[in-house]
Amino acid sequence: MFFLRLTALLVSLSCFVACQSSSSTETSATSAPPAPTQLTGQQLSQTYCGSCHLAPDPAMLDKATWQKGVLPQMALRMGQSNNQMSALAGISNTDELTRIIAANIFPEKPTLHADDWQKIVSYYVTNAPDEPKPQAAHAPIQLGLPLFRVQPSTGQGVDGLVTLLQYDSVAHKIWAGDRRGYLYSLDQNLRRTDSLRLSSPPTAIQPNRDGSFNLLTAGVLNPNDQLAGAWSHIARPGQAPTVQLQNLLRPVQATPADLNRDGREDVVVCQFGHYLGKLTWHERLGTGYREHVLDAVPGARLVIVRDANNDQWPDVVALLTQGDEQVAIYLNQRNGQFQKQTVLRFPSVYGSSYLELTDIDRDGDSDLVYTNGDNADYSPVLKAYHGVRIYLNDGQFRFRQAWFYPMHGATQTVIRDFDQDGDLDMAAIAHFPDFSHRPNESFIYFENQGNLRFVPRTFPKADQGRWLTMDAGDIDQDGDDDILLGSFFRPTSPQYADLMNQWRKPGAGILVLKNTLH
Repeated sequence: MFFLRLTALLVSLSCFVACQSSSSTETSATSAPPAPTQLTGQQLSQTYCGSCHLAPDPAMLDKATWQKGVLPQMALRMGQSNNQMSALAGISNTDELTRIIAANIFPEKPTLHADDWQKIVSYYVTNAPDEPKPQAAHAPIQLGLPLFRVQPSTGQGVDGLVTLLQYDSVAHKIWAGDRRGYLYSLDQNLRRTDSLRLSSPPTAIQPNRDGSFNLLTAGVLNPNDQLAGAWSHIARPGQAPTVQLQNLLRPVQATPADLNRDGREDVVVCQFGHYLGKLTWHERLGTGYREHVLDAVPGARLVIVRDANNDQWPDVVALLTQGDEQVAIYLNQRNGQFQKQTVLRFPSVYGSSYLELTDIDRDGDSDLVYTNGDNADYSPVLKAYHGVRIYLNDGQFRFRQAWFYPMHGATQTVIRDFDQDGDLDMAAIAHFPDFSHRPNESFIYFENQGNLRFVPRTFPKADQGRWLTMDAGDIDQDGDDDILLGSFFRPTSPQYADLMNQWRKPGAGILVLKNTLH
């Protein structure tokens, strides 16, 4: 959920407070102010930022974006600004405000000397390019999808505020949730067959074979740290939810799994949050759950439960998309504890957005397919490093980048053997594309040619939705996988008013790419 992303640079480039010891925070009121150092701006950046995450190179953003967008936010987080009260004034929930103040998100006292802060400012502004860098050369997108037929919704569909989109292969229906707090079931022609009004927008669903389902609701959708999310059980359509987990911090994904192998299904929850957040697993007890914190950080985007080290115990692979952007594995210690190992780390401006674990090169181990393109922050400029990447597994769960395709605003992939030729193809969407590009990059189908060679294709008017969610499955039950696209309205430049009018049309929130193989 990339509209859910915490302003990345506000946190990621200024995790200086988080890197301080608790004792230094406690004594800040009586300790002497920081003294100036002899370090350069680059050294200061590496010292403060590099201790928490990969510090970004100045060339990753243009001068104006650093100066007007990012650095003022860094100043706020480093005690170099007098606007702390203004930043807190927009938080109306008392409990939320109390917890943010207690976390010292906006320190009253400077965390480094003003002269050193100016060195950092000068380092970024002086060394940044005047304009964002262009994308590297790459294979052009071919217009036309020979394998698919575009099928928009007919009749009463779902509006373009989709927060949840999933094909249910057991019940052979499509589940869709929206920002208004509705959950819909749809048939293969995208016609509503049922609906349920919820207390807040749904972000994840787990259908069960008995017809019941578990549902994750975010609470407040916009950036916040309210404890308003919930994981609930619904025994049958139309029945009121029974809350199983509550007081969740803006959750975006819930993954059921028996982590402790006691025969009861636990659940891992990505509590994305805003300034706060955490990645947790909830142990199923005889009655109720017990929460365990895997990582007390905001921005947990998704998890994949997999036995990564072949010890017959489930581990947790997670994509963390905030300050310290990374792919981490939490190795099961078989006693309810997990040991964290970071397997990939990215610069803090990357905008990590999605992850899949699959054997893309068919060599017997699972590789990583990663997208980055979240641009809902203080640097909403086109970024040449946004796109889709493949990291190959060396057999020991160590990864190296083997393929990259630039794609502005890349948001998600779905990987299947769509043409059933024995290798895996990829479909990708972008919520923050360059709408001036023709063909448009909102959707790209990568047809696998073998040896990590892919032919990128799209369809005319791929920008008829602002795609945020995607899934695949045999929707029409003819033996091949179709693709579902879900649109979420977000305004863009006035020059694209025609596109925004299309996104706003009633019932235009979901589109199907019907596979014509069979």
